[in-house]
Amino acid sequence: MVDWNQYFMSIAFLVSSRSKDESTHNGAVIVGIDNEILSTGYNSFPRMLNDDVKERQERPEKYYWFEHSERNAIYNAAMTGIKLKGSRIYVTGVPCCDCARGIIQSGIVEVIMDKKGFEAMEVGWSEHSKRTIQMFKECGIKYRFFEEDIIRKIDGFVRGKEINR
Repeated sequence: MVDWNQYFMSIAFLVSSRSKDESTHNGAVIVGIDNEILSTGYNSFPRMLNDDVKERQERPEKYYWFEHSERNAIYNAAMTGIKLKGSRIYVTGVPCCDCARGIIQSGIVEVIMDKKGFEAMEVGWSEHSKRTIQMFKECGIKYRFFEEDIIRKIDGFVRGKEINR
């Protein structure tokens, strides 16, 4: 049986598969104090923008159009009137500084980041991740890295073979 952390991180990866970004798939799941899913998000265009324009999906142009998974999850909650105070967020990478500020301002108190996503980050994002961690520390946001290969483990469960490493 999967535990809550495995369950929510698996969902974050599943949510990330909705992204139309050809090079980056990030997902986020925001969870309440009773382990209920409050919101999800993936990196995508804002609602109503045409996300089928190929030029908008290519670097560096895509950075003007795509919204990050963490902020999408926060915005989705806001749009439906869901309060996030006291919640935690599971993310498939490390939040950028903009997302970190959104996490702090929305009342999320814990961030669980996929360690493989952190290790695979592009060099250009390392300054963001340093400042993100600094913001979390200064604001008392708990953070930790999820270190399991959850995709491999879930694949084993789906195939009927529990994998314990």
